[in-house]
Amino acid sequence: MYLLKMYRHFVIIYMKGKLAYHFSLVFELIANTIQIGIYFAGFLAIFHNFGNIAGWTQNEVLFMFTTSWLTYSLSCFFFWSPMKDMGELIRTGKFDLYLTRPIGPMLYMVLQQFQYTFIPRLVLSVIFWVYSMRSLSIEWTAGSLMFYAVNMVSSFVIFSAITIFTGTISFWTIKSEEIVSLLTNNNYGLKNYTDYPITIYGKGIGFLLTFVIPYAFTGYYPVGHLLGKSLSHPEYAYLSPFVALIAGVAAYLLWNYGLKHYNSAGA
Repeated sequence: MYLLKMYRHFVIIYMKGKLAYHFSLVFELIANTIQIGIYFAGFLAIFHNFGNIAGWTQNEVLFMFTTSWLTYSLSCFFFWSPMKDMGELIRTGKFDLYLTRPIGPMLYMVLQQFQYTFIPRLVLSVIFWVYSMRSLSIEWTAGSLMFYAVNMVSSFVIFSAITIFTGTISFWTIKSEEIVSLLTNNNYGLKNYTDYPITIYGKGIGFLLTFVIPYAFTGYYPVGHLLGKSLSHPEYAYLSPFVALIAGVAAYLLWNYGLKHYNSAGA
């Protein structure tokens, strides 16, 4: 509760600063809304011409990737900007300032910013998520609701862990913005591959998204199970919490290891 109050206080301060240039903020939100809207329009155009993709209907795929987008957007509110900026902070020596704060550097980096540009993505994801569910025949029992909720939390942890991992690389590479974008950017990064069933890609991509960068556990496997799809490995649908635990612990350990071996690169 204390952290939530503190985060709210930091968000208010951050947004007050942004509102000093309110036209810029509004234009950013409009631009992001248009960008995401065009993406959804392109998605609908694909299914207007093709009845299904790998046996998945339009609303099944829509439900799958909006499920993923919801947790991705929430994760980005906290970790996208801090990890994207890690290289610049270390390169300029500004990261040293975070080490002098009375709270941990990761917590302070998260608290001092609010990635409002993901609001349009979150809002449109909710709208299309509700839209897709209206035509799906998912039997929502106590068990299926619990399964879905656990996997949503697991997806949030997986996305956050991958983002933290990419930012932590900056401790050794100094410049890692491209790596962050390659793995986590939903417009042109590897994350974009998870918006559709992974069976449409080659075995190499499927292996990569399952065992190396485990994005498939944020949507494809758990949602495929809920929808009763024929998965090549149906047991994978139950592994998201374990993947999240492994990814979360690995990201935590790597972050702490990087902190211990950090040497200022500032002038």
